[in-house]
Parts: sequence; structure tokens; C-alpha cells
Amino acid sequence: MWKHRIGYAAVVVAALITYIVADRREPLVLLCLLVLVPVLGMILQRLAMRGISVNCHVQGTCRMGQQIAVVLEVERKNRLPLGAIRIRLVFKNVLYGDQKETTVWLLPGEQKQMTFTYLYEAADCGNVKTCAASAQYQDLFGLAVFTRSVDISRETLVYPPEIRLNMELLKRPETKSFGELYSQKRGQDISEVSGLRDYVPGDSMNSIHWKLSGKLDELIVREFGQPSNYNTLILYEMMKRNREKEIPNSCNNAVLALTVSLSMSMLELNLEHNVGRVLNKDIQIVPVNSMDTYEQMQMNLLCKPVVEEVNGADTVYSFLRGNLRNEYTKMIYITPCYEEETARQLSREVDLTVLQIVQGRKLDYTASAGYAVISIDVDTYQETMNSVTI
Repeated sequence: MWKHRIGYAAVVVAALITYIVADRREPLVLLCLLVLVPVLGMILQRLAMRGISVNCHVQGTCRMGQQIAVVLEVERKNRLPLGAIRIRLVFKNVLYGDQKETTVWLLPGEQKQMTFTYLYEAADCGNVKTCAASAQYQDLFGLAVFTRSVDISRETLVYPPEIRLNMELLKRPETKSFGELYSQKRGQDISEVSGLRDYVPGDSMNSIHWKLSGKLDELIVREFGQPSNYNTLILYEMMKRNREKEIPNSCNNAVLALTVSLSMSMLELNLEHNVGRVLNKDIQIVPVNSMDTYEQMQMNLLCKPVVEEVNGADTVYSFLRGNLRNEYTKMIYITPCYEEETARQLSREVDLTVLQIVQGRKLDYTASAGYAVISIDVDTYQETMNSVTI
């Protein structure tokens, strides 16, 4: 716009100099026209603006990596000359608090109804709000700008990428409503000894087999049977920073993708379960036993902001301090970061499997100190993550 004004001012000055030097009528007429034309253009722009309305339509849902189509409809009630319309669109991801802006130029023609489409790539999961508060109208010469308010406020729910998981359960939990399913491992009674292993720091002193330890001259720990009929909790953890480590959005996106995929896999196996997280030391849990509750769970995942900084130990301690330790005996813990000491303590309370989102590592499985850790590469999980053993 300033380029147009500077260029037009240069033409006016040139016409004025020509008139002064030549002292003829033609340069004077040209100078008068150059002064009157912008005024006429602004008057026509004002009149044309009164008959214009701008509406917006945005798709309600999409998946991460797809494009959000923002459709702007311009409707005219008159055919007066009209310049360009400039609208600054703001895309705000409620989940991560990220905000991106872009300027869209609309060049209306002579038609009464015109449609313009802008495509915005949904790089992250979450609830994306598309909004604009005003539109700027330029006259035909680009010299004057008029601002009018517009009401653009739309939301798009961006779901995680879809992963079809083939889940294998080492201990198949029973649902609350029906069925008698039993553990595939021995040890149906929690008081029954199902195995022996070497002592690991942090193990309860009551679990040490003192007679056998005395004979072998080293500490041996008794492993007790795990209950089969238990409730399952998928505990997910999202954060922007863990102590000094920055957690990229891609890791949190992977946490969401695995959470909803595991939940769907359990739902397809007809296994009722719960999905929850610790937010500001408050444990928020949603039961999942149908497609309706599954959709509600996804809404909770995508619409609640990610915490700036999380200490994995705080999440575990919040769980252990509450009564939830008596309600759940199977936990799938999905997180970008976890601490071995607290995970070991948690494994003494529940049957624990940790899914850790990592960068630059292939799918890896380790079993340590009574719980399993599955490392999942954030860059390749969508292609390589097709089965999981819990």
C-alpha cells in the first residue's frame, strides 16, 4: 500500500513540476484529475463496502498432517467497483498454545457471490481455533484502506494419526460387566509365590526369601501372583519441558496417537478400561466402555492444554497418594520421560507397562524390576508400530 502511495505521490509531483515549468493548461488538468481520482475512489469504496458481507466455513474435524480448508464467501449487493479485501487469519492450537497468523487477499470480481479457499496444514493434534476480528478494504488504486469488523470464529478438532494396533495381552483383564478371563501366567492368587528373582534396590523387605537367601549368600526376592480380574488404566503424560529437556510437539502427538489407538484396541477386544492423566496434581480419568465414551475421551485429550513442565515422579506420586492405587491393578503408562525409581515403585502396586516415546531409536522392548518398558521412535511409529504386547 505504501508503495502505491509513494508512486502516486511521485506522479502528482511530476505533474506539478511540469505545470510550473511549461505553464500550460494540459498539465494543470492532469494535476486536477490526479487529485480528484483518489477522492472519487474512496467514495466509491465506501459505497461498495455497505453492500458486502464476508462469511466463513471451516471443516469441523481432520487428522494430523491433513489440511484444514477455510472457505471465505463474499456476497455483494451492488456492482460498484471494489478493490482488494485483506483478512488476517489467526490459527490457535488450544492444546499446545501455539498461534500462527497469515494474511489472505481476496480479489472480488463482478459476481454477486464468490468463494475463496485457503488451506492450512494441521501439523499438530488438538483443537484449532480459526478466527479473524476485522477485514481491510482497499480502494481501486491501493491508496486508502478502510477497516470493518468481521465475525470469524470456528473450531476444528485435529485427531491424532490413525494406528491399527494388534494388541497381545500377557495377562488378559476381565471387564466389569461380564466374562471370566484368567491370566495366561500362573499365579492366580496374590498370596501365591509365582517365581523367584534377584533382589533389586527398592524391593519390599517383606518379599525377601530369607531362608533361600541365607543358603545362596545373596538376596532372593519372591514374586507373587498377579490378579487376573482387574481394572486397567491407560495413564498418559504430556509436557513441553521435563527439567532441562525440551519436549517437542511431535513426542506429545505420538503420546496422543498411542493412547487413542490402545484404547480402541482394548475396546475392540471388549475390554472396559479407563484413560487418564495427572493435570496440576489432579488425576482426571474417563471410563471407556463404548464408542460414545471413547469419543468423549478423545475430546478430553485434544482440548485440555499441555502443561509447561512436568516431573514424571510427580505424576507417579500423585497416583500413589490417591485411592486409585486400590482401584487399578493394570496400568499402561505412556510418556516421553519416566524415572526408573518411581516406575519401580509403581510396579509394586500395579502390573505396569511403560511406553516411552523416544527420538532416534527403533522399537525396543525391555523388562526390568517387575515392569516392561517399550521404547517407541517418534519418527517411525506410524509405519512400524503395528503390534504391541502388554
